[in-house]
Amino acid sequence: MSYARILLPMDGSEHARLALRHAVNLARCCGAGHIVLMHSFGEIPALIGGEAREELVRECTQEAEALLAEPRALLDELGVPNSVRIVDGAPGRAVVRVCEEEGCDTIVMGSRGLGELGGMIMGSVTHQVLHLAKVPVLVVR
Repeated sequence: MSYARILLPMDGSEHARLALRHAVNLARCCGAGHIVLMHSFGEIPALIGGEAREELVRECTQEAEALLAEPRALLDELGVPNSVRIVDGAPGRAVVRVCEEEGCDTIVMGSRGLGELGGMIMGSVTHQVLHLAKVPVLVVR
């Protein structure tokens, strides 16, 4: 099993920070693996258009960049090659889409606590990724 490109969805939760540690360990044990940090800021309603949409995307992107700044700095400090993807869309589907676009061979993500009906044991986003991903998914809790 290769861990050359690891997708690491980050939402700012404690579970995501724990997943970061596991992703770093996987990258190191398999020789300078590349970690793709990603954040999805959700879907923007179709009713919002024009300049209002552009402004909302700009604000969401800035918030996501701030959220990813600390994990990215840590990866840089540790010498782990990395890149960042900030996308819109439903988070579960966005994770799977970015995984495919980036050619990642595994996803490392945090588990969430109790949530909606589909996520009684783990978060609904994690639950959706587990069902849609075509690569191995490591769920950290």
